[in-house]
Amino acid sequence: MAGERILIVDDTPDNIKLLKAFLSHGDYDIITAADGEEALEKAFTETPDLVLLDLMLPKKSGLDVLKEIKEREPDMPVIVLTAYGSEETAVQTMRGGAEDYLINKPLRKDDVLNAVTKTLSKQDRPDNNYSSSRAYELLTEFERDLNNFIKSALESHYGDDWWEKGVPPYVRTKCEQRRTNAQLRKKVLMPLLYYSDFSFYVPIILYKDEQRGIDNWRNVFERFFVNIGWIKARLIELNHIRNDVAHTKPISELQFRKLELFIKEIREYMGESG
Repeated sequence: MAGERILIVDDTPDNIKLLKAFLSHGDYDIITAADGEEALEKAFTETPDLVLLDLMLPKKSGLDVLKEIKEREPDMPVIVLTAYGSEETAVQTMRGGAEDYLINKPLRKDDVLNAVTKTLSKQDRPDNNYSSSRAYELLTEFERDLNNFIKSALESHYGDDWWEKGVPPYVRTKCEQRRTNAQLRKKVLMPLLYYSDFSFYVPIILYKDEQRGIDNWRNVFERFFVNIGWIKARLIELNHIRNDVAHTKPISELQFRKLELFIKEIREYMGESG
């Protein structure tokens, strides 16, 4: 849809100028704010279709701005764009309700345009089915494919020793215990990684043992994903949604949109169709 209104929040004029240039070929109505207080005022009076939010702001921090927007306008999409950040900050923003989190120095045009386009396209499309049962189906299918992807990536680097070398000891122990329990209950036995759960995937991807010369992120997974914060934040958020679904907690429309978007994005980087 043409004519979407985008609020750019940044206290650096050059950054605002750069983002405007990135978006100049789209038919967007651009409004700007230079601090956290102005950002909130314009978010609630100008009703933008999308907010591009820097974290380092005067008067009120970007995280506080994000929190207040989501409290008053939970369906207003916010993309955090910052030249500085950390894995912990990425997770905080995702849990705070951000649609996306991009750390780049400097910001790259393709990353910004892709994030904006994906987010606005989600707003345009009506979501008539965001039930917990549908979310469970999507997560189950994605977890199976992610499991296979992780096994394949580890196997390609470590060979036949991928299980011993590429999987953290406590994850191996847990999976082996679960497989033994399945055997005692006379269930059909599956490959060991099948007995992992969603919360294990981040530890596997980031597993590092300097004494053994193991660094899964650098040697195995870095070539697939944008950065550690990007994949960590998405998998942690998907795990939170999965826990809500598993405990029959109603899933919100925003959670379902995130679920679809994050699965699609991760699949693209895994080299699968979405």
